Amino acid sequence: MNLFPYEARDVQKKMMEKIKEALEKRKNIVLHAPAGSGKTAGVLAPVVGFALDNDMGVIYLTRTNSQQKQAIKELKLMEKKAKIKAVGIQGKANMCLLIENIPSLLGGGNEEISKFCSARKKRSIEYLKGIKNPNRCIFFENFLLLRDKFNLNGVKAAEEMMEYGRKNKICAYEMNKLFMKNANVVVAPYIYIFDDVLKEKFVSWYAYPFKRTIAIIDEAHNLPDFAREIKSVSLSITTIKNAIKEKEEYNIGDEDVDYFIKNMQDFVEGLTEELEYSKNGDAIIGNELEKEFSSIGISKEDMEKIAEKMISYGDIIADMKESQNLLPRSYLRSVGKFILSWISSDERWVKIAEEGKIEAYCMDPSIATSILNEFYSSIHISGTLEPMEEYVKSIGINADMVKFSSSFPEENRKIFYIDGITTKYYMDEDMVKKIGKQIEKICNSNDKNMLIFFPSYSILERFINIIKINRKIYIEKRKDKQVLLMKKIEDFKKNGGVFLSIMGGRISEGMDFPSGEVEIVLVVGIPYPPPSAKMLALQAYYDKKFGNGWKYVVEAKAVRKMAQAIGRLIRSEKDKGIAIILDERAKRFRRYIDMKRCDDVVHEIKKFWRE
Repeated sequence: MNLFPYEARDVQKKMMEKIKEALEKRKNIVLHAPAGSGKTAGVLAPVVGFALDNDMGVIYLTRTNSQQKQAIKELKLMEKKAKIKAVGIQGKANMCLLIENIPSLLGGGNEEISKFCSARKKRSIEYLKGIKNPNRCIFFENFLLLRDKFNLNGVKAAEEMMEYGRKNKICAYEMNKLFMKNANVVVAPYIYIFDDVLKEKFVSWYAYPFKRTIAIIDEAHNLPDFAREIKSVSLSITTIKNAIKEKEEYNIGDEDVDYFIKNMQDFVEGLTEELEYSKNGDAIIGNELEKEFSSIGISKEDMEKIAEKMISYGDIIADMKESQNLLPRSYLRSVGKFILSWISSDERWVKIAEEGKIEAYCMDPSIATSILNEFYSSIHISGTLEPMEEYVKSIGINADMVKFSSSFPEENRKIFYIDGITTKYYMDEDMVKKIGKQIEKICNSNDKNMLIFFPSYSILERFINIIKINRKIYIEKRKDKQVLLMKKIEDFKKNGGVFLSIMGGRISEGMDFPSGEVEIVLVVGIPYPPPSAKMLALQAYYDKKFGNGWKYVVEAKAVRKMAQAIGRLIRSEKDKGIAIILDERAKRFRRYIDMKRCDDVVHEIKKFWRE
């Protein structure tokens, strides 16, 4: 079934052929295709067509809610060719309409909102049976009364559900769940599959078993780090202090809990003082917490029992808060859950102390992502998946790997690097001035719109006051709120100039600059991850597991961040642009990024635009 809604370009035809082959052979496939290749439609069309022909389901997974919009847009176009039932879903914290009317609940996490929601739904059900209750949910009650009247056909975005829910005072989240039971395609955030608790809920709503489902992973380069984070746990000194206050406020007179949590405070505060002498601001602490408690007569088994008591107290406190229209948050419960996770973590986690917190950081993303092996097939797409072997091994799957070249004219994009300058290690002032002069020379020799990407905010800040650019300058600052940043981008697109940002930031990963809105990209330095105890532990873990920790942990991250930054240049066949990497170490990555050495950068820029 051909569902592709456009006239296909060569790269899209090849992409769809490879996907069809993989689906017929029930294989996983990892696709690297440059920005602007039309990946979303090129993947959805063959996958949804195959699923419809074989009575299967499709789950399209995105890192963020905003990335759902493109998938829903393409599905609406494909709906004109076939009977597709699709729905976009988001988390309860994003979709709960009751929260909009109770300010005290704003800012709650999914777990807290779920607890609040469950209590309200229970009272609403009792109310509909004739038991009068306060603090119910009118949105859920209306859903129960009207659920049989919904049209469960077509393609529906989560935002459309929200709009309909507000207008008719019906729970949009429950409508989403109802649509899922009837849908061929579900567009959802990563967390619904890779978080164990949400995955169980998802399975209960979803119409197909995973063995008859094709999973599509959008922006797949984000998946390994996402999976590590979702399996990691951290505890801050602020949470511990709030737990102590909570225990006193609610008169928890448990001596074991009191003794335990005050010693937790002493332990974390003591580590923070020791970290003042740490080179990187963090340190591996191993089982120091267990040893500390053992020294005062609290065994690992005792820790587990006390943690379970804290969780029980926390559940009671959360229920009390919910009944008062407050967010059902408990800091005691948070500490208890952390302790249980901490003491159960094995060698796949590294235990780290940072300023004001401790963390059990998961080094193996496959703990979360191995669920993909239960699917009929999985399709992984991104414009920045190199090195692909590292990605496949990290997430624990077997897959075919296919790299597509850009379908746009080669002469429309040039990438150069410059010898003799580097941001390696700690740049002295002479090197900062030398790089600054190159930036000035490039910026002041043309009137093209430019993005300049630095490895970090700290490096960006070293250049702000020394470079003299004779044009309008915009700067993405560390503490910029999203609204302010979008205003700066809007002004830049309208009026032109030079925009200073960082690799791996909000502009380099998520912003499009089509139709000449950006014509030159400068990459200042190589964005290697900063040295830290966590990164060294991760590198050692991959050295042991695969034999090349540097490639997995350091090189892969740098390549992807550079590729994302350069990818801002070309978004369509009409775009043209030139990228300059201001670091001689760039030549190490020529097998991933097609680049040439440049002696006279101003000459090359002028030559490119003349041609």
